[in-house]
Amino acid sequence: MNIKNLFKLEPFHQTNILAGERGLDRKVLNATFFDAPDGYKWCKKGDFIVTTGYPFTRAEKWQKGLLHLITKLVEKNCSGLAIKLGRYIPELPIEVVNYANENRFPIINLPNNLSWTDVIVPIITYINKQQEYELEMTHNIYEKFHNHLKEKGSLEELAHLLNTIISYPVTIYIRNYNKTIDTEEKRFLDQEIEFMISNLNSNQGSTIQKIHFKDEKFTVKWIYSSGNISGGVFLWGLDSNLQVWEKAALEQTAVVTALEIEKNRTVSKTFQHFRNDFLAELLKGDQEIKKEVIYRRAKELNWGLEDSYKVAILDCDIDDISDKITGPIWQKKVTLLDTLENELRWYLPQTHIGLDSNNRIVFLIPKTEDDISLLEKLKRLIEKVNIASFSGGIGRLNDIDKLYSSYQEAIIAYKVANADQFGYINSNKQNQLHIRNYSELDVERILYADNPKVESINIVKEYLQQIIDYDNERDSELLNTLKVFIDNNANYHDTAQSLFIHKNTVRYRINIIKSLTNLDPSKMKDLLLIQMAIKALETFGKLELQ
Repeated sequence: MNIKNLFKLEPFHQTNILAGERGLDRKVLNATFFDAPDGYKWCKKGDFIVTTGYPFTRAEKWQKGLLHLITKLVEKNCSGLAIKLGRYIPELPIEVVNYANENRFPIINLPNNLSWTDVIVPIITYINKQQEYELEMTHNIYEKFHNHLKEKGSLEELAHLLNTIISYPVTIYIRNYNKTIDTEEKRFLDQEIEFMISNLNSNQGSTIQKIHFKDEKFTVKWIYSSGNISGGVFLWGLDSNLQVWEKAALEQTAVVTALEIEKNRTVSKTFQHFRNDFLAELLKGDQEIKKEVIYRRAKELNWGLEDSYKVAILDCDIDDISDKITGPIWQKKVTLLDTLENELRWYLPQTHIGLDSNNRIVFLIPKTEDDISLLEKLKRLIEKVNIASFSGGIGRLNDIDKLYSSYQEAIIAYKVANADQFGYINSNKQNQLHIRNYSELDVERILYADNPKVESINIVKEYLQQIIDYDNERDSELLNTLKVFIDNNANYHDTAQSLFIHKNTVRYRINIIKSLTNLDPSKMKDLLLIQMAIKALETFGKLELQ
């Protein structure tokens, strides 16, 4: 019961509130009487105190003694005080009234003709009856949820069960599996609920919260898994305190939902294991897999694949997640993958994710994602997992049956980013993303390749093959002109003299080379790539390029 309920009892019909009226919702757990100056020492939280105030009449400054008593009762979180005025205490001092009002501590004036038994017994009786009622109601609640589990009821039935108990519209929201169950019309979009999770909840201990958001008042019970919110049970329109049995019903709904989440998580992890195997096979590159086979197998794993993807790799130091995720290394990476996958649908909904053979996070990113937008979304994604820093690499777009090439490019870019990270000093290491795009690399492509010869040949194929084909088809001298141009330090005049041609002819040929390769030999970075390609061609010969 609370203080407000006291006025339903007959002894309190003739009473009035002297101070602390805003504290009428304080809970009364017990009632006790004392008339000793230090009686407060034996008081407990929730005690409702009755007194005549007699001990303070013996002191010269009884007003000060009474204020001291009220201060101690507030400190002990007692529910309130009933006092008989006129007999020993003529009135409440203004200091006492002000303190009680400030601390929402109710003080009630009792008629002098009431005995302490007249006051205390009805309160204790009411509390006992209330407790009996709460126990009975709580028992009935547990029985209903036990039957729900025994009958293997659905989440929809679970939401309606809670709705019949509390009589407020209910929403059960499960983040990981894009699932929302409503007993009435949908109040918020999933994105709005995600906004609340990100901005309004910060304390795992506060699992039940009263929230006012976008003109809606409601109560929500958050569901946690591995330290992160995995879902919530919403009671729309409710912003008052729950009864004991109502709270039990809300808790039971959350527990049953958490069991469903864990069941789905187990199924998802099984699927993810097969997806990882499928992904590893796609990225192997040691055998050709027909596209129709790839699409069929992906469909079996609930993956809808597009024709082409960029491969991206992300990884972090295992020490960075040791305090946040428990278990062996592979289990930590699986848990990290699960967390990233849960957030992925908000930032990169068409992207697929898995682990490679080295337990690095691998993304298959569709061509609709441009590089600038992709980097921004990846940065926002890692902010959600609370890991100090990630290194990553992004390969170039490639056909679904040739993802090995993009994967190898991503590995090289990842190695470059990882090396950059060790040379990067920042006192605030939280949520850093060191990521490189393969298409922006030059000499690092060879320096960080597992097989520099293969990468050198790839550079020749990428930048010189079109020039060679052009010369063969037109019996032209583009490749030779390019070599002489490099030997003459990209000087048009000196190149023209060496080739015994006009300077404008050199410019014309260089412009053709630019259009064929998208490289500008007059720029240092592009010139370096061309030099590497020419040196590889001279070293390995044309036969290696077939």
